[in-house]
Amino acid sequence: MGNIALLLGVATWTIQGQSAEWVSTGGPLGGLGYDVRIDPRDKNKMYVTDNFAGVVRSDDAGATWRPSNQGITARGGPTGDVTPIFSLTLDPNNPDIVWSGTNGDGALFGIFKSTDGGSTWSLKSSGVTAPPEGIVFRGFTVQPGNSDIVYAMAEVRTAIQGREFIRVKGRVYKTANGGESWSLLWEGNDLARYLIVDPGNTATLYVSAGIFDREAYNSDCAARSYGGVGVLKSTDGGTTWLAINNGLTSLYVGSLRMHPSNPLILFAAAGNNACSGGGDGNEQGGLFRTSNGGATWTKVISSDIMTTVNFAPSSPDVVYAGSAAAFYRSSDGGLTWSRYAKPGTGQWGPEGVRAGVPIDVVVDPADPNLLYANNYGGGVFHSTDGAQTWEIWSKGYSGAWIHAVHIPPTSPSTVLVIGRSGPFRSVNYGVDWTGIGTGQAVFAEWNTLVSDPRDARIILLADEHQGKILRSTDAGASFAVVLTHPQANAGEVTTRQGFKSFAVAPSNPDTVYAGLARERNTLDQGGTPAGRVSYKSTDGGRSFVATGSALDGKNVRKLIVHPTQADTVWAATSGGVYKTTDGAANWTLLGLGGKNIVALAVDAPNNVIVAGEKDAGVWLSENGGTTWIGPITVGFSSSNPYVMALVFDDAGTLYAGDQYSGVYSSRDRGRNWAPFPDAPMTGLGVRTPLDLAAGNGMIYVATLGGGVFRYGSLPSASAPHSITGTASGTLRARALSVTLQPALAELGSNRKIFIAGVLGSQIYFLTPTGWQPWASGSIPVYASGAIATQTIRVF
Repeated sequence: MGNIALLLGVATWTIQGQSAEWVSTGGPLGGLGYDVRIDPRDKNKMYVTDNFAGVVRSDDAGATWRPSNQGITARGGPTGDVTPIFSLTLDPNNPDIVWSGTNGDGALFGIFKSTDGGSTWSLKSSGVTAPPEGIVFRGFTVQPGNSDIVYAMAEVRTAIQGREFIRVKGRVYKTANGGESWSLLWEGNDLARYLIVDPGNTATLYVSAGIFDREAYNSDCAARSYGGVGVLKSTDGGTTWLAINNGLTSLYVGSLRMHPSNPLILFAAAGNNACSGGGDGNEQGGLFRTSNGGATWTKVISSDIMTTVNFAPSSPDVVYAGSAAAFYRSSDGGLTWSRYAKPGTGQWGPEGVRAGVPIDVVVDPADPNLLYANNYGGGVFHSTDGAQTWEIWSKGYSGAWIHAVHIPPTSPSTVLVIGRSGPFRSVNYGVDWTGIGTGQAVFAEWNTLVSDPRDARIILLADEHQGKILRSTDAGASFAVVLTHPQANAGEVTTRQGFKSFAVAPSNPDTVYAGLARERNTLDQGGTPAGRVSYKSTDGGRSFVATGSALDGKNVRKLIVHPTQADTVWAATSGGVYKTTDGAANWTLLGLGGKNIVALAVDAPNNVIVAGEKDAGVWLSENGGTTWIGPITVGFSSSNPYVMALVFDDAGTLYAGDQYSGVYSSRDRGRNWAPFPDAPMTGLGVRTPLDLAAGNGMIYVATLGGGVFRYGSLPSASAPHSITGTASGTLRARALSVTLQPALAELGSNRKIFIAGVLGSQIYFLTPTGWQPWASGSIPVYASGAIATQTIRVF
């Protein structure tokens, strides 16, 4: 073969000194997504909403996103620093006018209006009232031809718990003066989701009521009295309403759309996780079609909880509908359908990611095969082939609720995280994220993860509801279940539980400990785990067995193994701090008995133990747990710190994450605390830490509603330069004081390689089956047969 030119960036990576502030990594994807909209005049201009990130805007068709919340005064979350915007609609008469509404508790609600394409916002809530439990704005509709007339659909919360979700009522508000004042138009027994105005007769209105994760006020779903409202129609502008549910088998209608040119044709997506029969073995949800303005409905997709539906504007016979299980496409106006899901998963979406519930979908104005879906679990996906395959399309923002963050000891540039949106991996300090929810790792809720300190490709995951432990040996390219807790049952709310903590023995990494908890979204809900809570592996996580019973009945939040004694372990539990010296056969209470301990850090050589108590502060023992000082709250902004995470860095500085106020540091092992890195915690836009990881000059914080933030400077590299070799020879370059000798593989395989230079001396290379660490010898270069030049990207 002839010469092949390769572009290879090679350099010694260096730490530039500590960053002066926190930086959002913009990922991974996650949050509580809701609406997605395209400006009909310019399809590159898009909007999405997220209950944590607020309004997010793109000017490049979703390739990148940025927050656009100036003037939105509503704030939510434990620290009041998330923007709880739920719904958003563009005015079809003038898309520079944008309406958005909050998902607020109590008085924290609002309707906001923008007249400059979302750049700035003004509060427009006069006339809207809310009960103490709060009001959620589920959608807006602007009357075609009259921008002064706007309808706002809402959920009115109650304090009544249903079978699985709270019971709610609903309202529709109307303004006739562009939002200066609102009046109540309709009130009923379920939330109002969509309102559609017949463009040919604006006195004809349709309202859909219900959604998949709220129970109607008139229901008793545990007794199979499912209730609901269904679809309503008014022919007098909303003065009177008539239920038009003939043919609907579920009255929880989460999505309603009208044909762009035939107002008699509508589609209704219906179903509910607790109240449409699925939990009782007879799912009644589905997709329904009417061709006579709702006089009768025909079910066109059966036995699925459908959550969204929409038409392709440029080709209205093309219709899309979605559920958590699959996406559907029709090319004949909804008479027949093709179903698309990832093979063997029962799910739609990108590889490695559980896409979850598609809550909203829009189709490109000109291309009927290009569509965008907003995921209820956060993040936008797009498809260019008519919903057959999907790609993550939410770079630049994250509302993710991350439960755990971990830095593999052998790969300092790698970060592993897990949360409500699943497990993710970054090989470049959080700059980019890849979903690793592969193989059997397809569950809806997740707890924690850890890697083997000898080999970063070996990863353990634990889910929150199913009591599963999963293991990967290929850096997350595939996972297999290695343990199912015998008392875990995800089918009932009261029996959901999962492993909350892993701890690998540094002196013998084949020894792994796991602790069980029954909590919700990693926060204590007062639940008691069933069965044995302490488990152990002696084969590197290939199998686990139950150990001593002393911790049973307690939620185990954190396990830490002694650095040189594999049988010595400390445990933070809902009943105090415990210790074992015989490999978890027996446990001894060290102290703080009866206290709800949620975080733990141990400096074993100095006999120091630091514990975080829920809503109390930090406890310190300087004699191995014999006596304790605390609770320590001095230095924290909150009077009752909920310290969810504690971690020492390589230099011995201790960091604490208080869910109520942010990240703090202590240079005296927990006696005194100060905000980190400065009083305002500069750059930490979401101060609700759930976990911390520190090492190699980097600190990562996993947040509730903001994804992952990083503190510490990224390594730098020199500009790339070209190196030329032959296909039968080798290419040589100096990097990190080692010599790269990549051997060129046969061309024509159409495969590519990306080599990652990292801090220290570890290099990774990408093969067709995933990232692999490289120490010495040859690196295969997977080149493209279509071109003679192969680019190798170094980051």
